Amino acid sequence: MRPREKAAFTLGDIASNLTWTTISSYLLFFYTDVALISAAIAGTVMLVARLLDAVFDPIVGVLLDRTNTRWGRARPYLLFGAPVLAALTMLTFLTPGGGDDTWTIVYAAVTFLLVGLAYSAVNVPYGALMAMTTRDSGMRMKLAGWRGFGIGIGIIIVSTAFQPLVAAIGGAPDSKFGFGVTAALFAFVGLVLFLLVFLWVKERVPLTPARLERGSLGASVRALFRNGPWLAVVSFSTLAFARLGVITGGTIYYAIYVLHNPAAISIVLLAFSLSAVLGSLVTAPILRVLGQRRGILLGLVASVPLTLALIFLQDNLIAFTIVFFVANVVGGFGFVAAPALTADTVEWHEFRSTRRDEGLLFSGYSMSTKVGAALGSAFLAWGLAAIAYDPANVTDTTSNGIMWLYILLPVGITLLQIIAISTYRLEKRLPEVQAEMNRRRAAAEGTESEPGSTD
Repeated sequence: MRPREKAAFTLGDIASNLTWTTISSYLLFFYTDVALISAAIAGTVMLVARLLDAVFDPIVGVLLDRTNTRWGRARPYLLFGAPVLAALTMLTFLTPGGGDDTWTIVYAAVTFLLVGLAYSAVNVPYGALMAMTTRDSGMRMKLAGWRGFGIGIGIIIVSTAFQPLVAAIGGAPDSKFGFGVTAALFAFVGLVLFLLVFLWVKERVPLTPARLERGSLGASVRALFRNGPWLAVVSFSTLAFARLGVITGGTIYYAIYVLHNPAAISIVLLAFSLSAVLGSLVTAPILRVLGQRRGILLGLVASVPLTLALIFLQDNLIAFTIVFFVANVVGGFGFVAAPALTADTVEWHEFRSTRRDEGLLFSGYSMSTKVGAALGSAFLAWGLAAIAYDPANVTDTTSNGIMWLYILLPVGITLLQIIAISTYRLEKRLPEVQAEMNRRRAAAEGTESEPGSTD
C-alpha cells in the first residue's frame, strides 16, 4: 500500500471532523446563544433529527453493497456526495430569525437532518473503504491509527481555529455572520480533502457473488443481527460518540461558566485533540501487547478515577488540562480501534453468511457515530434545561450544575462502554476465521491460497 494511500485515511478523517466535530462542538452553542433557541428545544431537535437520519445509514450501506461502477464501489459516493455535504454544512450555521419561533426551529431541524443525510452518504462509503482496500487485520489496525491521527488533527483544527475565526470575522464570539463564514470555510476544505481520498485510495477486495443473489438483502440483515462482535462494536461506538458529544459540546459551557475563562475553550479542546493524536500513535502497539479487548477495558477503567479527579482541579487550569489529557488518552483506545474492529467483523460476517456486506456493516458504525453524538448533545442540552440554564442569567447554582454535568455524564457513559466492549470476543478466533476464508477462496478459484497479505 502506497504512503499517499495511507495518508488519504488521515485526510478523510480530517475532512469528516471539519464537519462533524464542528457540529458536535459548536452547533448546540450556536442554537442556544446565537440563534437563541431554548436548550430543551435545541436538544430535542438535535436528537429527533439525528435519530431520523440515522435510519438512512443502513440504506446507504445497502446501496453501497450493490454499487459497482468504473470508479469502484465506495469512491463514487465521495466524488458526488462531498460537494453536497459541504453546502449543507454551511447552511446549517445560517439559521435565520431567532428564538423559539416556528420558522427558526423548522429551519434548524431541516438543515440538521439534511446535513446528517449527506454525511451518511459520504462517511459510510469512506468507512467501508478500509475493508475494501485490504483483508489484513494488522494493516487495518495501522490504517485505524492513520484515521485516529486524522481525527486528532481535525479536532485540533476545529478546537483551536473555529471560535477565533468566528470572533475575527464577525467581531464577536457569538456573531451569526462569523459562524456562517467560518463554517463555509471549513466545509470547503473538507470537500477538497474528500476529493483527494477519492483520487488516492484503491479498492482491492472484490465483490462476493452471494451479495447479488435474490433475497440476499434479507439474508444479510438476518446475518447482521446474529453478528455478536458487530453488535458489541456498534454499541460501544454509540456510547463512545455520546461521550465525545458531551465533552466537546460541554467544554464551551464549562470554560465560560465554571472556569470563567473563555480562552480555556481552546486549551481544553486542544488537549482533547492532542489526546486523540497521541492515542492514534500508541493504540496499535498497546493493543498488540495487551490484546484488543483487554487493552480497551484497562484504559476505560483507568479513565474513570482520572475524570473524577477533575472535580478537585478546576481552580488550576494546568493541572486540570494535564489530567484531562491523560484520562482521554487511556479512555480513547477503543475510539481509535473501533473502525478496525468493525472491519474485522466483516470477516466474521462473511465467514458465517458467505456475504461480505462492507457497506451494511459500516453503516452500523456510521449510524452509531451519529446516534451517539446526538444522544450526547441531547443529554447535555436536557441537563442544561434541568438546571434552568439561561445564557442571560447564569447563577452560581447553574455553574455548579454545569460542572457536575461535565464530569459525571462522561463517567456514566464510560461505565456503559466497559459493559459493551466486554462482550467482544472475536479477536482470538480471527486467525482461524481468516485461514478458513483463504481456503474457501482458494477452492472457489481452483488455486492454492498463499498466507499473509499482499498489500
